[in-house]
Amino acid sequence: MTLLLAVKALTQENRDFLAQYDIDVVTPDTVTDDQLSEVVISYAWDNTIGNKILSLPNTKLKWIQAQSAGVDYLPLPLLAKRGITVTNASGLKALPIAQTVLGYLLYFARGLNVYATRTHWEPFTDQYLISELPVLVFGTGRIGQQIAHHIKAFGGKVYGVNTSGRPVAGFDETFPITDYQAGLAKAQVVVDGLPGTKDTENFFDDHFFAQFNQLFLFINIGRGTTLNQSALLEAIDDSRVKYAALDVTTPEPLPHDHPLFERPQILLTQHTSWGENINAGRVGGLFRLFEKNVPSFMKDQTFIQNVVDLNKGY
Repeated sequence: MTLLLAVKALTQENRDFLAQYDIDVVTPDTVTDDQLSEVVISYAWDNTIGNKILSLPNTKLKWIQAQSAGVDYLPLPLLAKRGITVTNASGLKALPIAQTVLGYLLYFARGLNVYATRTHWEPFTDQYLISELPVLVFGTGRIGQQIAHHIKAFGGKVYGVNTSGRPVAGFDETFPITDYQAGLAKAQVVVDGLPGTKDTENFFDDHFFAQFNQLFLFINIGRGTTLNQSALLEAIDDSRVKYAALDVTTPEPLPHDHPLFERPQILLTQHTSWGENINAGRVGGLFRLFEKNVPSFMKDQTFIQNVVDLNKGY
């Protein structure tokens, strides 16, 4: 019998599936102290009970299914040292996040931001088509690819930035992150979809924003730590960036008097770009990703998708 700690709720259907593979389920409320060392799989992660498991010298933990695409909240160096595999939720919320990005773009491009607060008759026609606003997406994984798909459906141009500059389906052209400026020269919209790592911290800083005369729109659906918010505010105030849409910030939640709330040019959606009605909640639909790895793990402890490189952090 293999023991799984279900940090996030499982349905009876989920439990029946696991039972086929001789996987027994405990929860943080039902697990005993004696069982902690026997946990082999953690379905989602809780720092308190997770760190307790990791502190045990005889822990059998082998696999953590993270509840998010980003895994910067996990003790990655320790997990790498212990040989524990992490699979993330990359792609789980790609569709709603991409649709939110498209919503940001249409909101500002079609002048809806102006009409949202206007209380008198004054036609505003300084509007754009998606095809008039080339987009540069930092991050060409599943979310980036879904964003590209939506933009292309509206006749837009979309470029990508990844580690090596390798071509990725759906993008008109891709650039290595060491030469992102070549893509920046083509863009009117920048989408920050970078993961949160030591290499991406404050990537979008004063130097980055100094490269613009006027960027139409800056979007962040990646990690709040990748953006220097003070640098963005300065760029907004001196019109180097016309508009911004931020789903993630540092900290979260923002204090009510934070200057990001005070700029009408900035739209804040408060880390909800993942929302959808059917698979409600941040981890809605997580089991459908997790279950794809179960057969191979139970056979020979291998995985077919979503394995995190613990050294890179994504």
